[in-house]
Amino acid sequence: MKTNLSHEFYKMIHQRSSWVAVIVLFGLMLYSATPTAYITKNLISQGFGTGQWVIIIMITLSANFIAMELKNNTMTTLLYKSPNRWGVFVAKLIVLIVYSIVLLIAGFIFTLIIKAVLVNSHFTWQSIYHQHTLFNSLLLNLLGVGIYLLFIITLSMLLISLFKSSAVVIVIGLFIGFLGANISALIMQTFPGIKSIIAWNPLNMINIITQLSNSRVIQSSALTNNELIIGNLIYVVVFLLIGILVFRKISL
Repeated sequence: MKTNLSHEFYKMIHQRSSWVAVIVLFGLMLYSATPTAYITKNLISQGFGTGQWVIIIMITLSANFIAMELKNNTMTTLLYKSPNRWGVFVAKLIVLIVYSIVLLIAGFIFTLIIKAVLVNSHFTWQSIYHQHTLFNSLLLNLLGVGIYLLFIITLSMLLISLFKSSAVVIVIGLFIGFLGANISALIMQTFPGIKSIIAWNPLNMINIITQLSNSRVIQSSALTNNELIIGNLIYVVVFLLIGILVFRKISL
């Protein structure tokens, strides 16, 4: 397992896309900030779109992390040298999770930089209070993104093992990310009698991104903060177990 981890970390560090992604994240955050005539507190608390941009980046990287090796036939050598396939799968998963944390930290730092440059703030006791509240909201939003990233990364790893196509995984991931919450809300409105049951569907789990800092989201998610956290973690375990089973039987 240690050998697998060292190999995967080495590949992630030396991949050009890993470094380019950080630059792309900063550019996308600037894109979210500069076109607006007035930067709102909500935009700052969301880290200038850090959540959505990191999710898109990680869906793409997760899909390509295995797809490239399958395409280049390097997966055969990797599995031959490893004593078990599940160790390879878990090692890749751990590296992706660590990298997603790095992106979130980078997003947090970039948020502070962009805010300092583009938002003028005056030193008053009232401003200090608002800054503290804004800071807490930002951290809660990033925490929610971090939890959901566990969900989307394990799902992406499962899907790429099933379909072996990064394009399919990216399309499904983006569909869930951009339309999942709306579709989930529509289904719950259509069947209000079993809303409490439908609320546990995987499409609804993305609400964790904003609900931790905005209690009004509970009206659409129909789940409490703790329930959303538990729901995401349950799906992570399910996707992980199924992903390992599929990966162990993957044909090269």
